[in-house]
Amino acid sequence: MRRLMRGLLLLGLTLGLMGAGLSACSPKLPEGVDESALVEAIGRSIGSPSTCVVIGDEKGRLVWRAGGYVTCARTLPTCDGAETTAEALLKTSAGKPARFFSCPNPAVAANTVGWAIGPVPASPGKPSQALTYVAVMEGEKALPGLEIQDRVERAFKKAGF
Repeated sequence: MRRLMRGLLLLGLTLGLMGAGLSACSPKLPEGVDESALVEAIGRSIGSPSTCVVIGDEKGRLVWRAGGYVTCARTLPTCDGAETTAEALLKTSAGKPARFFSCPNPAVAANTVGWAIGPVPASPGKPSQALTYVAVMEGEKALPGLEIQDRVERAFKKAGF
């Protein structure tokens, strides 16, 4: 039993170090952005179990995610007859102008979906980081896309973008 526990501990440490090594190569939030403040500001402004916010670099590679993997991986209507995930939309929206939209979710009659997509705005005196965000809410009390855009962009400024 002791040997099994030691083996599991070693396996866990190995996988943890491998994960840390892989994340060291992935894109990161810009210097000067306070991740704790970002998490808190997003949570206070549009946080709910049905919210996902993803930020990507100029190539659409994921830099940061708020919301669990399952929440962000959900396929939701895009209000133009298609369906997609937040991360897939991030890849196709990198570097494009801001837009927002809302619509009923045909899969769940009482629910609506609100999307906000656009460049992460730079705070006064800060350079543009060439980052794009996608924020989505789905549910009976989901905010409209325009309101999501306003709230999430204020949260970015609070975090130091």
